[in-house]
Amino acid sequence: AGTYDATTKTGGANASIRFDPEIGHGANAGLTKAIALLEPVKKEFPDVSYADFYQLASVTAIEFTGGPSIPFRFGRKDVAAEKCTPDGRLPDATKRMPHLRDIFHRT
Repeated sequence: AGTYDATTKTGGANASIRFDPEIGHGANAGLTKAIALLEPVKKEFPDVSYADFYQLASVTAIEFTGGPSIPFRFGRKDVAAEKCTPDGRLPDATKRMPHLRDIFHRT
């Protein structure tokens, strides 16, 4: 959801992360393993969108690891591969606070 851009109304929790080139973005490093682990479970629930499924997996993992319980609603829609968001919408871990403000201050 951190990739959402309100100006262009693109990005966000739309499951585009499962496609190239988005899965290859630096900020998504290591997530190919998580997606591969989730795929057999997703096959058991074909009526659930990938977008909802990934978000549900995220909030479940946060709670399971001791984080807060996050309210969840179904209804997200998947996008096609050509709707992948451009690289650079998530923070670069090597940069400092001004970079985080620049990334998350998109309105």
